[in-house]
Amino acid sequence: MRISVSLMPQLSGDTSNSVCLVIDVLRATTCIATLFSRKCPRVYVSPSYEGARTFARQRGYALCGEVGGVRVEGFDFGNSPSEFEKLDFSGRPAVICTTNGTRAITTVSQAPYVLPAAAVNCGAVTEAAVRIAAESDREINIVCSGTDHEFTLEDAVVAGMYVERIASMTGSNLPLEFADSAILVRRIFQKDPSLLRNWMEGFHARRLCDLGFGEDVAYSAQIDSLQCVPILVTERDADKVDSPVLIVP
Repeated sequence: MRISVSLMPQLSGDTSNSVCLVIDVLRATTCIATLFSRKCPRVYVSPSYEGARTFARQRGYALCGEVGGVRVEGFDFGNSPSEFEKLDFSGRPAVICTTNGTRAITTVSQAPYVLPAAAVNCGAVTEAAVRIAAESDREINIVCSGTDHEFTLEDAVVAGMYVERIASMTGSNLPLEFADSAILVRRIFQKDPSLLRNWMEGFHARRLCDLGFGEDVAYSAQIDSLQCVPILVTERDADKVDSPVLIVP
């Protein structure tokens, strides 16, 4: 099984044989996991703010999203997992559009398997990804969303944590081949596995704190606090999985 890391979505290359784990840990993929933990039945992602607004308003769904870190004007909610964690989304699907994460998901949406991934559900997502890849003879491609079309430290650190988990989970039972990108992020994580200490050296986490979202940064750094495994599916298959993620048509 080959493990690679795309440090930006545009570097993901050919994903036709990939199980793609998409990371936007601050904050879209953390929000997606949190929405499911709060009993949201479906999460729709959109690369377009207007597309998200129209789709959500026509159906009465919760409309969530941010631009530049802050809630989009006229949306019901922003992109705050610590806010979502206090709410009940039972029976109410959510539509989310963000600056980076939802666009990264749509970028690799043609891959056979796409799992939005975060620190809060690292163990559950890792286990599912390894099982899917082994059963279907596919590689795992960990895709970092980045920030404003640039490399971002926090996604790379969490990607390194996923590589470390995959290596420790499979042991000698499953031969692994690590791309140089996977080796790189794994070493970054191994050097200092404290997520917050790593993140706060980077621009994005510090900027979110300056905007008043320090609670979100701390929440997002919790490891294995949730057990949900979001997975991108079509409308036809949405009822077949526990945590369905769909692209806004």
